[in-house]
Amino acid sequence: MSLANNLKYLRKKAAKTQDGLSSDVNIGRTTIANYEAGISEPNVETLRTFAKYFGVTLDDLLSKNLEQQQQYAQQNDEKDLMLRAAFPQQGAPGYSAIPRIITVDSGGNDNIIYVPVKARAGYLLGYGDAEFMETLPTFRLPGLSNATYRMFEVEGPSMAPNVLHGDRIIGEWIDSLDKIRDNRVYVVVHKGGVAVKRVVNRLKERGKLYLKSDTIAHRHEFPTLEIDPEDIKEVWYGRMKISSDFSEPAEVYHRLADLEMDVMEMKRMMNDNDK
Repeated sequence: MSLANNLKYLRKKAAKTQDGLSSDVNIGRTTIANYEAGISEPNVETLRTFAKYFGVTLDDLLSKNLEQQQQYAQQNDEKDLMLRAAFPQQGAPGYSAIPRIITVDSGGNDNIIYVPVKARAGYLLGYGDAEFMETLPTFRLPGLSNATYRMFEVEGPSMAPNVLHGDRIIGEWIDSLDKIRDNRVYVVVHKGGVAVKRVVNRLKERGKLYLKSDTIAHRHEFPTLEIDPEDIKEVWYGRMKISSDFSEPAEVYHRLADLEMDVMEMKRMMNDNDK
């Protein structure tokens, strides 16, 4: 259970023996041993004592895997240092060579974190917060490896008919803004929001990125956005689309359907005339 593991982890992290912790919090050593073994559980007041002593919240103590969370943070820091050493000139000023937060499975492979529409506001503020990121669903897909991926739910008609409302875009992390290619679909996390757009890279010429929508029917509602590189927090290159939409290709389909009905009617009339 999380509490038992967390108590043991926090005690060792504080370089305390069970006897030492017992003396500091005035709780019997045997009682602490039982807590760490999951044999018994402390009451609310005792939980508050432990939380205050170790400098964590009650929620963290009870529901988080604090040791695993620390391992994630260390892995992120190590990966960041390695990439920065290997690519010291990558990207625009302030843009990271790797995402602020990643999660891994038991084999050490990067998970794909899913950001639904309802989590967008929180993601914009918490994309670098390990505690928030742990609340988001994670999964893996075959064929997506050797890179860091994230999945975003699409909202609105701005990219229709190519990307529809409710579709999911799986994006690959872009470690340098210079690598953004014109007229490809990206998920751009910037200070104004999370945007799924087709991007035009004019960083060298004008110091700007331009985010365009695909829609024609709603084009007046979605003008091209001009983004400064310092306002960009993350960029994900659209690698895959997951869609549950099976709607017909409306205009062409209806024209063919009408033509088919007209032919059938003509055949019926010709048969009637032959009688």
